[in-house]
Amino acid sequence: MNSRIFLLLISVLLIPTANAVPVQGLYSAEINLPVAQSEEQMLSQAFGLAAEAVLIKVSGDKSAITNSVLTQAKRQASAWVAQHSVASLSELIPSGGGLVPGKQVKVTFYQESIDRFLSQNNLPVWGENRPSVLVWLVSEANGVRSLSGSREPSVALNEFALSANSAGLPIYAPLQDDVDKRMISTADVWGFFEDSISRASTRYQTDSVAAIRISNYAGQVSGNLLVLLKNGESERFALTGSTLKEVVDQATVRLAKVFSSRYASVRDSGSVSKLSIRVAGVESYSAMSKVQSYLESIGVVRNVTLLQVDGDSLEFSIEIDGDKQKLFNSISLSRLLISAPLNALDPDANRVVSYQYSGGN
Repeated sequence: MNSRIFLLLISVLLIPTANAVPVQGLYSAEINLPVAQSEEQMLSQAFGLAAEAVLIKVSGDKSAITNSVLTQAKRQASAWVAQHSVASLSELIPSGGGLVPGKQVKVTFYQESIDRFLSQNNLPVWGENRPSVLVWLVSEANGVRSLSGSREPSVALNEFALSANSAGLPIYAPLQDDVDKRMISTADVWGFFEDSISRASTRYQTDSVAAIRISNYAGQVSGNLLVLLKNGESERFALTGSTLKEVVDQATVRLAKVFSSRYASVRDSGSVSKLSIRVAGVESYSAMSKVQSYLESIGVVRNVTLLQVDGDSLEFSIEIDGDKQKLFNSISLSRLLISAPLNALDPDANRVVSYQYSGGN
């Protein structure tokens, strides 16, 4: 069991706010290759594989990265490289049915190059602020079911942690302490009882919740995924594969697509739209700067202009790519701005979206 992975996975959120998590390394990848070719050939292959991994991670939509898109990307990948390093691996890696020495190539691409390529191919760009996900995972092996957590780790949970990390998904595991065991049972998760899962998840204050059940019976692996979203919606998916890794990788792909479809847009000049946002309760210059910087950091936002200041109320003009709802979805991940109720007497209520500054992060 790789304990380092669990340090990432099991840093459970026990804080009073549920914020989007800034994901690091979206434009980087690590590729392990056997030492069986020249360094020039190895780098060319590594750059192509790294470009594929980064395009999937940044778009959040693996199915959209088609063979024709990959062919283009691999031709251009070497021109996108900002930096790379090569190091010998301490352990042998599988190749050609045996184990051979290998090298790890770490590649970082220019963000502008990746984003431009995705936009040119009508693919979404998903920013670094991504929803935190609490994961309840039940494994069944030959009729025996077990619920995983930070205090009760499993191979399946570890595999999912690796897969989710490679996709840029910030996931967390429940503690599986006495409180959790009083709140929820293995049967609740296996049965996808949404009310029970939601209640047990409340203490962790993540942006969303996923439940995964994986069955391995007589060598046949299958599974299901339930996603509970912040707005009360839920989605379910069947998972299939010949190995545990294939099943958890499919869960990762499904989960990433759920979020990408809600928070990412194609950066196309033809899809730009404008709206005005009013933020009340801003009482200092530093708060004003914090609000503007936050709005500019949202992935679908192209430009932010401060239109006016009226006492403690600010009005911004926001240019966004694609659907306005994706902007609202993104703002809902932060506690910095809280949606304000519509005022029927406000003459601007139909053209201006109102928020209250909370001072949170």
